[in-house]
Amino acid sequence: MEYTEEQIQEILKRYKKSLEYSRERYKNIRKNDPEYQRKNRERAKKHYDSHKEEKKQYYENNREELNMKQRYRYYKKMDRMEKFQEKFPNDFKRLTDIGFIN
Repeated sequence: MEYTEEQIQEILKRYKKSLEYSRERYKNIRKNDPEYQRKNRERAKKHYDSHKEEKKQYYENNREELNMKQRYRYYKKMDRMEKFQEKFPNDFKRLTDIGFIN
């Protein structure tokens, strides 16, 4: 099924209007509703409890890479990139290879 340019524009317009309506509804109605907040907290807690082991496993599998990234962010925030490159040349090379550093 092919759409004309006018039909595509109409579909996009409806989609944007729907998104705007949903955002406004959340901001004005749902966000402050105690029942919605309670249900959302329950859903989030259930998700957290059911995925706790997966998150732990992910961290253990990627601990080295996560620590390298955190060290990089620290040295970058402190504006000491030269020191990071001197102190951790292998980390700098690996972060560049995986595309974390441009």
